[in-house]
Amino acid sequence: METHGHGSRVARWRTVLGLDEPLLRGVLLLLWLTTAAYVAMHLSHKLVGAPWHPFFNLGAERGYAEVFFQTLTGWAGIMLVIAAVRRRAPILIVFAVFSGYLLADDYFQFHERMGTAFGVWFDRNVVYLQGLSTHLGEALYLAAVGAVVVAAFAVAYRFARREARRMALTVAVLYGALAFFGVAVDIVHAPFIDAPVIDPIFIALEDGGEIAAMSLIVVCALGLAYGSRDRAPGGTPVEADAPVASSGDAPAAPPSERSAREVGSPV
Repeated sequence: METHGHGSRVARWRTVLGLDEPLLRGVLLLLWLTTAAYVAMHLSHKLVGAPWHPFFNLGAERGYAEVFFQTLTGWAGIMLVIAAVRRRAPILIVFAVFSGYLLADDYFQFHERMGTAFGVWFDRNVVYLQGLSTHLGEALYLAAVGAVVVAAFAVAYRFARREARRMALTVAVLYGALAFFGVAVDIVHAPFIDAPVIDPIFIALEDGGEIAAMSLIVVCALGLAYGSRDRAPGGTPVEADAPVASSGDAPAAPPSERSAREVGSPV
């Protein structure tokens, strides 16, 4: 009974994320396999020294994995704009704008710079936090950004249609998963940043988790933009209504009946 309930929840979430469609499952598989390859090369680079190029480090600025994440973030923003138009759900624009901010933040390093500024202030005016001040500053800055996003989402949610609310909540959960890896794991990672083995593992968990979460966001947004747009409450596509024959049009008889009439009819 419990297994059946668990299976039902998995099937329901698969439907909500649009993963009932084989094409979207295939795209997600490709993105996650690419993520796994980057994580494996990162760990090999840090622990074994091969591949040797520093861009294989997941934490490297402008590294291969970071460029991949930035590409995914841009794709997510574009797909969410298209989904907002096609689904007539303006609330999705909130997440499209947030994706644009994430892309700019990742490229121009807004939260790292603000974290450093906050860290200097903490060390000078509060207390020296043994290297944690910068991470605390980053967390406070990201919390402020998150508060703005939540406020914008709350206002848009108030005026959204019921179907648009359902889609927006699904996307919000996925961005919550992204925030978990980007903020929560980063805070836990901070005390171990100089540990020879633990640090690379935390980087793999943090950055690899962010890429995996953004991959799921891209696939979900792709499904909203170009997947089956009309679905019944159970998640199955709604068939288009068959064209109604006009009063003057009589349905054609099956070929077998026409043949029988032709044979029996007088010449």
